[in-house]
Amino acid sequence: MILNKLFAFFFVAAAFWACSPSEDKGVAGGTTEDAGIIADLNVAGVVQKGPFVKGSAVTVQGIDCNTFKFTDEFFQSEVKNDKGEFNVDNVNLSSTCAVFEVSGYYLNEITGQKSSDKITLRTITNLKNRNSVNVNVLTSLEYGRVMNLAAGKETSFADAKKQAEKEVLAAFDIADVASDSGEFENLNIFEKGDGNAALLAVSVMMQVSDSSSQNANVSERVDRLSSAIAENGKWNDSLKSEIANLTTNALTSGQMDSIRKNLESLGYTNELPQFEKYVTHFVEYVSNTSAASSSIDWSVPKEAHFNPKINYDSITDSRDGKVYRTVKIGNQVWMAENLNYADSVATPSLLKKNWCYYDVPEHCTVGGRLYTWAAAIDSVKQLNDATRPQACGYLTNCTFSGKLQGICPEGFHLPDTTEWRTLASTVADDPSVAGFALSSKIGWNELGTGTDDYGFSAFPVGDKYRNFEFSEFSTNGDNSTTSFWSISEDSYDKQLAFSFGFFIGSVGITGNFKDIGYPVRCLKD
Repeated sequence: MILNKLFAFFFVAAAFWACSPSEDKGVAGGTTEDAGIIADLNVAGVVQKGPFVKGSAVTVQGIDCNTFKFTDEFFQSEVKNDKGEFNVDNVNLSSTCAVFEVSGYYLNEITGQKSSDKITLRTITNLKNRNSVNVNVLTSLEYGRVMNLAAGKETSFADAKKQAEKEVLAAFDIADVASDSGEFENLNIFEKGDGNAALLAVSVMMQVSDSSSQNANVSERVDRLSSAIAENGKWNDSLKSEIANLTTNALTSGQMDSIRKNLESLGYTNELPQFEKYVTHFVEYVSNTSAASSSIDWSVPKEAHFNPKINYDSITDSRDGKVYRTVKIGNQVWMAENLNYADSVATPSLLKKNWCYYDVPEHCTVGGRLYTWAAAIDSVKQLNDATRPQACGYLTNCTFSGKLQGICPEGFHLPDTTEWRTLASTVADDPSVAGFALSSKIGWNELGTGTDDYGFSAFPVGDKYRNFEFSEFSTNGDNSTTSFWSISEDSYDKQLAFSFGFFIGSVGITGNFKDIGYPVRCLKD
């Protein structure tokens, strides 16, 4: 139960609302002060989880500051020593923005040994006024968020960076240091200061493990957290509690005691920043707020979520006889409840790619099923298409002509992002409040309770994050968010497809991993 809370705090919906990016390449970053090119720039930096080891691969790729499309400008280097230092010489870019990516092993701060697995960290930066760029956990956590904020071209590169950095620190309840830390690519775990202390604290919390293991899958953990923050600058309570519990174990088991000693023994600093205060503060913060968290009440039947003042119609799914309420909103006719189709014999695309939340059948009765994107589009049917067979799924992009039925009942189809936007604009001019009109009057936490003016009756039903078991997270789920699949894919990242998400009255289109389990709403042809 993780990516249902990838929307876990306020949705900056306008940032995702633009239908397509501008192609104007005349001005970098969308503002005149960012205009320019980079010529023969030598860039130095340091890459740290703990410090990366000598030989780790460093790449720099240009990215247009205005359109946020990657260019074909590509430069390579490697970490030159075990302190994590690197140089990239003679960088030439047609726009001043770039993405630095480093992959390699690093010093495990807890064990004092080289990590058992490689990790990849990224920094997105504007090189106009700098020739030093550090790569670290905080720059990686902000990377996806910056890309999402700037994707709609409502936010400039500089503003997106500033907002993302504030939100990343706020996720750990340490936003008070944001004004002192400067840009994340300036930070260094071996230097004094609150910003550097925050960096080391977050790096350490990505490393902690349970008492039965000295190893943590840091790459997986960073990926999960960065994906969550990318959506709207927040992360869900279950993931937050998971990290807090592991951190508490590290504090009580003595893991934390070795960190300062291990890092100081390297001889790279005379005095490490006071990272411990942010570690203990995070644990206390989660403990103090967990009691206030809410969860889905699965005992409430689905019928209770409908608006009794709305005249619903209904359809019967000829495949299994299930009856679904439908409602007309503007010129569209939507299913007013989530799909609950599960016949993997008749529809092989569903095999092992659909679930009841937490594998409890009653949850499907209340909130429908959770499907991967490949299941939702009926990928097996696409592969076996006699006219134009194509493999569709996690690392491939497909081309669909016309409406796609996917796993929807006959006469209905899986909506695209344009159709989701039409729904939102029909009920409100402002996507930041459209969710209230489309949300059920019950089932949400108190901040997200809807008015359900049109009978769409959306409410939180949980989700499934990629290959992780439900048992790793809350058995009840968070009742502040919900998301629905669209047919549309991210053309720049074959891992992602777009979903339509709700959070506290707001709605927005965001890219999510295709192997996440989300509910499906179908639209009449």
